[in-house]
Amino acid sequence: MDTNDAQLPIAYARRLDIVPEQIHYMARPGLFALPPGSLTVLLFITPQIFSALFLLWAIWWPMPSGGRRLAFALIGTAMLAGLVVGVLWFVLRRHPGFVSGAIRAPFISLTVTDRRVLWTLPWRNQPLFEIDRRRVIGGILGSVDRKGRGHAAMMLRPGDPAADIDGNIHFDRLPNAARFIDAICEAG
Repeated sequence: MDTNDAQLPIAYARRLDIVPEQIHYMARPGLFALPPGSLTVLLFITPQIFSALFLLWAIWWPMPSGGRRLAFALIGTAMLAGLVVGVLWFVLRRHPGFVSGAIRAPFISLTVTDRRVLWTLPWRNQPLFEIDRRRVIGGILGSVDRKGRGHAAMMLRPGDPAADIDGNIHFDRLPNAARFIDAICEAG
């Protein structure tokens, strides 16, 4: 016992060996974490991108010579850029959660430890979302492909504010989904 501990009115035990968290599952789904409609949106956006590039090419080729042609090219480019920025601004103002979620979805890492479940981004010190393992009561494994990627759900205690109406948090196209279910069902 330390001399400082001897002066305390009651016996005091100091724990020097802090037990680190044990990681049971970690996944970085990457592009598979994008929302299901992302490929469809990309398919519909691609022709507009090519149209805008074609318009820019038509405006600037051959290189405008003379004041009026240069002014037309600059005004046309500014109008095209303004329309693109306007559409992006409209989408961002109308659906900010979907856009920010779709942008950062490929970078999110899902980690299950013996104490908590974490959603993290590599450029942030704090997790995006964290759930204490005591709130998790089990898991459901959905359909899985031959590579082990599939659907899963984490069941939370009744009335948990993080859960959907059924008391679950759903994961789509999760790498090694069976291992995820095993990790959240292991005793903490």
